[in-house]
Amino acid sequence: MEINMFETMLKKTLALLPTPAIAAEFVVNELSFANKSSLLVRNFAKSSGVKLKAEMPLLELDSPNIHFSTSMAQIGTHQNTISLRLELIDAVMTHFQLGKYANIDDKNLIKQFCSERGITTLIHFTKVKNIKSILDIGLNSKDYNNEISKGHIYNDVNRFDYRTHMISLSVSYPNDKMFYKYRQAQPEESWAVLEIPARVLWELDCLFCPANAASSSIASATEASLSGSVALKQLFNNQPINLRACDPTDSQAEILVNSHIPKEYIQSIYLDKPSELLANTDFKINNTYFHNRQYALSHCFN
Repeated sequence: MEINMFETMLKKTLALLPTPAIAAEFVVNELSFANKSSLLVRNFAKSSGVKLKAEMPLLELDSPNIHFSTSMAQIGTHQNTISLRLELIDAVMTHFQLGKYANIDDKNLIKQFCSERGITTLIHFTKVKNIKSILDIGLNSKDYNNEISKGHIYNDVNRFDYRTHMISLSVSYPNDKMFYKYRQAQPEESWAVLEIPARVLWELDCLFCPANAASSSIASATEASLSGSVALKQLFNNQPINLRACDPTDSQAEILVNSHIPKEYIQSIYLDKPSELLANTDFKINNTYFHNRQYALSHCFN
């Protein structure tokens, strides 16, 4: 895509959006339509941090969305202009600080807090049989996988946190108690641990849970109370001296990410033994993440 084309179209698009409220409605409509489109476009919508509409209203003929679509049609077919369309929507979100670009000051506080504590890595464990799919389309919530009819073998079938639209991550080290429980319950399964960069915390839509998300205190908490830099800092309250600065006080503390984590965020894959299921896949054999957290901190980290 030529830069001049993007700049010209962005200028036209912003001219259709004289107020933040109109811009917000425009983005919600565009992404709600996108959520019914191809997987690439749906992934964009799901990771946008924008609350999508379940049912689309009829749009007025003079609505910004209709004018936007008309302008895009003058450039090329819908299929040929998808990338440009998504870049323009992303630019509008950035300009008006919508979705994942909202609350920029607080996101900068999250970034600063992570830098101060040396928080660089988030962790997700899953069955090895899921890895190929994750590397293909990204990491999805249970709800989103069901929505796109994607076969995925879940760790927690019941999800007593009732937030099945979210993906569970841990900070710095896996939830050792749950990981051990699942491995003991399913000894025939092979498991993998994914490393994901901490920038997810300020780049995507997240909730911060100081204890297991299924605990009554967290499951009943509002999303507002689990959001933002203040909520993140609560994961490290009363931290004992035997933990690193980057380790949450409770080993079962969780980060819940809304709907979809793009595959580009998958940084490393660790297995405790080789697997033929991952032939021609870049993974490492290292059992550091397969221990009790306290044992690993004493024996595997400097």
